[in-house]
Amino acid sequence: MSWLSDIGLTPLQVHAVVVNCPSVFRTSLDKILQPAVEWLKRLGMDDAKVAKLLASWPGVLVSSVERSFEPKVKWFKELGMDDQQVAKIFARFPSLLGLSLEKNLKPKVQAIRTRGIADTQLVSLLVRFPRVLGSSADLLTRRMNVLAAQGLFTEQSLRNTIALTEAKFAARFESAA
Repeated sequence: MSWLSDIGLTPLQVHAVVVNCPSVFRTSLDKILQPAVEWLKRLGMDDAKVAKLLASWPGVLVSSVERSFEPKVKWFKELGMDDQQVAKIFARFPSLLGLSLEKNLKPKVQAIRTRGIADTQLVSLLVRFPRVLGSSADLLTRRMNVLAAQGLFTEQSLRNTIALTEAKFAARFESAA
């Protein structure tokens, strides 16, 4: 695992990778591990961002670039993002790389679009707050419905409320309904 140190991970980050993704020991360095790191760098991430991403979501190292990551990049670009914005959302919320495009990401974006958020607003929301796509579809839809029923649904209100605990959201919005 010295190659992780060689690409800039601190000893603590290397430990996090090894503990959270022990399958890196059984994965081909030349065929899987290094191509994943090279792909992140081509996407526009510097060494520090790659190291942070790997420490927080080491699963990227054992996933297929072609089957898993490239389709997501293509789709985010189709939404209107540029390379820098795509790199930024993955750096801010690395687990997006592990979510299913068809079963997870697309349905959530479609749910947001049904609330009338324009494509430019959608891109802005996702770049600034990619965590919204990490929420369950049910939670996202329910919160959007509650906000919309009260005439409060906006990109900003979604950003502000998606991180609230269930209890805090209920206290602020559902008791007022």
